[in-house]
Amino acid sequence: MTHSFSDSELAAYLEEDLDAERASVLEQVLPDDELLLQRLQTIRQQAASGEHTLGSIWRQQGLSCPSRKTLGAYLLGILPQEQALFIRSHIEMRGCTTCRANLDDLQEQQTQNQETQAARTTKYYQSSIGYFSQRQDEMDS
Repeated sequence: MTHSFSDSELAAYLEEDLDAERASVLEQVLPDDELLLQRLQTIRQQAASGEHTLGSIWRQQGLSCPSRKTLGAYLLGILPQEQALFIRSHIEMRGCTTCRANLDDLQEQQTQNQETQAARTTKYYQSSIGYFSQRQDEMDS
């Protein structure tokens, strides 16, 4: 089934003013439609050229951006599918650089935490082996 979207619908989508059902359809077809992606990018560039609409103010203030906690839950893959789809489209298709930066930072923190935990585990394991070896030597004497 082919879905066509007018420029006004695409602009409303960028301003997060497109009705939820229509926005959901757009978010499903957008990743596979290169022409639609190009039209959306053109409309995004036109809107960024200094226009001061309610939608642009909404975006500038990050009012539709999910919280850092929600982005963390997204990263862990524990959000409901609809919410995860919104966040993915918000970051990847709408191009929210603030949320992208937050998500990148959370991913870096997660990697650092995993590396720190691995290093601690190794350290504890090695110190335990030394302790138990020393105790065994004392018992053997």
